[in-house]
Amino acid sequence: MKNRHSRFRFFPLLVLFPLLALCHCSLSGVTCWDSGAEQPGRGCGALETLVCRVTAAMKEGTPLAGDLSVTYPFDGSLFPAEMASPTVTWRDGDRRTRCWLLSVAFGSGRKPLYVLTDVMSWTPDRKTWETVKAQSRDTEVWLTVFALSDREPGTVIAADGVTFGVSADPAGDTVFFRQIPLPFSVASRSFEKTRWRLGDIASYEKPATVMTGQRVCASCHAFSADGRWMSMEYNLGGDNGAQFIAEIRPDMVLGKEEFFSWSDYPRGGLLPPTRGLFGRMSPSGRYAAASVNEISFATVMDDLDYCQLFFPTYGVIAVYDRKFRTIRLLPGASDYGLVQANPAWSPDERSVVFCRAKTRNEVHRDLRNVNTVVEKRSIHELNALYPMRFDLYRVPFNGGEGGVAEPLEGASENGMSNYFARYSPDGKWIVFTKSPTGIMLQPDSALWIIPAAGGKARRMTCNRGAFNSWHSWSSNGRWLLFSSKANGPYTEIFLTHVDEEGNDTPPVILTRFNEEGYAANVPEFAPIAPGGIRSIRVTGS
Repeated sequence: MKNRHSRFRFFPLLVLFPLLALCHCSLSGVTCWDSGAEQPGRGCGALETLVCRVTAAMKEGTPLAGDLSVTYPFDGSLFPAEMASPTVTWRDGDRRTRCWLLSVAFGSGRKPLYVLTDVMSWTPDRKTWETVKAQSRDTEVWLTVFALSDREPGTVIAADGVTFGVSADPAGDTVFFRQIPLPFSVASRSFEKTRWRLGDIASYEKPATVMTGQRVCASCHAFSADGRWMSMEYNLGGDNGAQFIAEIRPDMVLGKEEFFSWSDYPRGGLLPPTRGLFGRMSPSGRYAAASVNEISFATVMDDLDYCQLFFPTYGVIAVYDRKFRTIRLLPGASDYGLVQANPAWSPDERSVVFCRAKTRNEVHRDLRNVNTVVEKRSIHELNALYPMRFDLYRVPFNGGEGGVAEPLEGASENGMSNYFARYSPDGKWIVFTKSPTGIMLQPDSALWIIPAAGGKARRMTCNRGAFNSWHSWSSNGRWLLFSSKANGPYTEIFLTHVDEEGNDTPPVILTRFNEEGYAANVPEFAPIAPGGIRSIRVTGS
C-alpha cells in the first residue's frame, strides 16, 4: 500500500478525515464545488456541506487500509500554457470504495476546488481548467484523491496525491503525426487505413485528419524551421525511394514536379533499389539527407507489442539539393565498409549527425534476394540473435563537401545502440535514443540528452516504462514530443518541458490524439497554425 502522507500537509482541512453519514456516495456522475468562486455553482451544496463539516482529522502519517494510486498526471509534471484539460485517472483496488473525493489546492493561496465522483477519472471542463492554469503559474498545484467507504459511510479508506504545474512557455506549434492499425503485418496490407493528422494541443476536439485513404506507404516527414516547406517519404507510382518537398498550403495537391527519387542514385552489383532510408529535410528546406545503396534487415511478427525488427546492414549517406535537383554522397559519411544511417541536421545546416556501425550483411540469408522475414520469435529473442549497435557521429556539411566524421562523446562507444539524434532549435542540445541493441521499436529504448558538441549523457526524466523514441523539438526549444508504449501496445504521444539547462520534467499525455485500435506515432512539431494544412493529396500515386 502506498503511503505518501507528506503530500497532504498542504490540506489542513482535508487530512485523512472521517466524514458524516450524509457523505455516503449515492450520486451518479460528477459534482464540483469551487470554494474560491464568488458565486458557487448550482447543485454543489451537498458537496460544500461535506467539505465544511469535516471533523476529527486523523494525525498525519496514520496508515490507511485502502489501495489507491493516482496514475495521471505524473507527479511533478508540467503542462504547456495553452494545453486543453487533461483527464485525471487513478487506480483503486479496494472493493469497499464506490466514490472518490478530489481536492485541487493551489500554492497561490487561492481556495481549493473539490470534486465528488463515482468513476475513476475526471476531465475538468474548459472553465475549471482555465481556473487551474491561472492559479498555477510559478507555483505548484496539489491534487489529492480520497477513497470513501461505501460500507462504512463517512470513512476515508485511502488517499494519494501528486503535484503538477503549468509552464509560462507555450508549445507554440501544432503536431503532425500518423495513426496506424497494429500489428505491422496488418498495417502493411491496408495502407488506406493510415491517418495523418494535424493536432492542436489547445483544442478540445480530435485532431483534424489531413490525409488518409492512400494505398501506398508514407513514412518519415519533416517541416522547415520557418514553416514554409514540408517533406515526406511517399511511394509514388511504385517507387519506394520517392520523397516530396513541397510548399505548405491549406489544400496541398502534389504532382510529380514536387517529388524527387533516391532511386535515381546509381547502384551496382547486387544492391537492391535505393529507397532513401530515414530521409530527412534540412531546416531551410533546401536539402534532404538519407541512406542510399542501403540494404536492410527486416522481420515482422504477429505481436501487438513489438511487431517488427528492422535495421540497416549496409549504406552510405547522400544529400539531395532541391535547388539543383542533384544527389551526391556526403564525404565523411560515405564509407562503404560501414553502415551509415539516420541523418539529422544542425539548425544552421553546418553539420550532420548520423549513426554508424560495422556492416552486417551476413545476417541475410541471400544477398541476391533480400526480403522481409516472417518470424514467430519475440523481439527479445530476435535481438539476442541479431544484435546491432550504432554510434553517433558528426560530420561537417560544408555545402555538401563534407569532412572528417568524429564520434559524438556521450553517444558512442558505450556498449549500447545510439540513434535518432535531434538537435534543439538553438543548437545547444542533442536528444537521442539509446537501447541495448537495434535502431527502432525497441522495448528498452530511452531518451538521453547531451550537449550538442558532445559530453556527459543524461537519461531524461520523461522516459516511461517501455519504448521511448521518435522525438521532436518545438520551435521555441522548450518542449519535446515523443512516443511511448508505457500504457500498452498502442503508442501514445507524450510531451515534456526542457529548460535552458537541459533539465526535463515528467511528461504529459496528448490523450485527445489517441484513437481506439490505432497507434499514434512519428509525431513532429509543425511551426504552422491550426488549419494551416486541411488536406494533402498526391496525384498519380
